[in-house]
Amino acid sequence: MKFTTPATTNPIDQLKLVGKPLDRIDGPFKTTGTAPYAYEQHEAAPNAAYGYVVGAAIAKGRIVSMDLAAAKRAPGVLAIVTADNAGKLGKGKMNTAKLLGGPEIQHYHQAVALVVAETFEQARAAAQLVRVKYAAAKGAYDLAKEKDKAAPSKDKEEADTKVGDFASAFAAAPVRLDATYTTPDQSHAMMEPHAAIAKWDGDKVTVWTSNQMI
Repeated sequence: MKFTTPATTNPIDQLKLVGKPLDRIDGPFKTTGTAPYAYEQHEAAPNAAYGYVVGAAIAKGRIVSMDLAAAKRAPGVLAIVTADNAGKLGKGKMNTAKLLGGPEIQHYHQAVALVVAETFEQARAAAQLVRVKYAAAKGAYDLAKEKDKAAPSKDKEEADTKVGDFASAFAAAPVRLDATYTTPDQSHAMMEPHAAIAKWDGDKVTVWTSNQMI
């Protein structure tokens, strides 16, 4: 992001929004349990089958073998999707890994199989029967050690810009603070479960999803 024009009066400073008792449109629905989430579109897509994801047990490496026999024999199982039968797999423009791993594994808990069954409980039970053998590879998991090795940005504009002489001003300052702060990984507590429903009508498909990256 490049800023080339002077800043004007900040709308936030005008106190037209911040500090005002504005009701959230979705607030009453969420607090009363009546908000329609992606998983609850049962009337629009009745008699749906359920899929349960099997995640990779290693962070980097490859799949040596995958035994699906027991899972396929489990009650209610309709299909098991893996990289071998899913067809050509790409990745989204903003994704750094394929959404379905195999044979290469690109991150811990990357999806390696999707067990589809008549009920959620049957899909979940059958997923526990999928047996995967991995060949783990050495990885780099210390961000502090690896950050200086990061590849430069491919953007045409310079990633880092500066105005003035910070080094001189900092050296001459009567009080200087140079510190690094760290915090453990944080995860927000979402109200909506991760879910998606897909309904086919001929060549047309409608998807309800609780996903920010379509």
